[in-house]
Amino acid sequence: MAIRKQLVQVQPKKIEMWQWQPPPLHPGVVTMAKHKLQLEDLSQTCRRDHYCVRCVHAFCSHCCDDHHFVPLGSHIVIPIAGVDAATGKPVIPAHYPRRPDLPITDFVIGLITANDFAEEHPRDAYCMYCFIAFSTALCHHHHTCAADCVLRIVRSHDGRHCVRCTGDEPWFPYMESVLGDPVAVEEEEGDDGEVVAVLLLLPVLRRSSPTACVHCGGEVPKHMRRSVLCSPACDAAHQLEVAQRRERRDAVLAARRLAKLNIHAV
Repeated sequence: MAIRKQLVQVQPKKIEMWQWQPPPLHPGVVTMAKHKLQLEDLSQTCRRDHYCVRCVHAFCSHCCDDHHFVPLGSHIVIPIAGVDAATGKPVIPAHYPRRPDLPITDFVIGLITANDFAEEHPRDAYCMYCFIAFSTALCHHHHTCAADCVLRIVRSHDGRHCVRCTGDEPWFPYMESVLGDPVAVEEEEGDDGEVVAVLLLLPVLRRSSPTACVHCGGEVPKHMRRSVLCSPACDAAHQLEVAQRRERRDAVLAARRLAKLNIHAV
């Protein structure tokens, strides 16, 4: 009887559902991603060229190839050769890849043809974990690769490709050396119309080749290939240039805040 009373008095504990969280991005990975970003051709576009039967999703093999082609063949991926000019429909193989004995059913064909395989999409994001630029319209996997691993890429009014950020992101101190002076400052508003963030458009400073010095553009000597600078002089000049850009960026934000204060004071 005493045991029953004790059991009755026990309050049930609240059970919290476990939610998977992406791992943090290692600084070393961000450093590698920084140099890869400078070589990425952000002017290229992407389009759907494969269909994953397991995910029921058409995707671009450039954007998220690794997310569907995984070990053990758990994803069934069908390549789409293109779009028939006469009918406007995707060109679908008759059988599954490596399975000439297994024809693709009409049901699956119907799922595939419901997607647009012709439209070109800009590469408007960059994954610092996968070292690849991709289209957010075609791939949603990269946001789960690691925490805060996706850069937003936009095109400025003068045609340059820029990273759209606040400058307070955890990855920013590692990436700022490959980002130029602000070409624009934008305000992001919440649902209530209030400004929730001030965003900078910082152009990506490209390199002509993997062996080009990030400061002068000259060839990095073979014995210094682990570095991205060709000499101690370029190293010192580069560090100074990054610091000066940081000062100019802070001045732009300070001027923006001052202008807002003056507007509210009127």
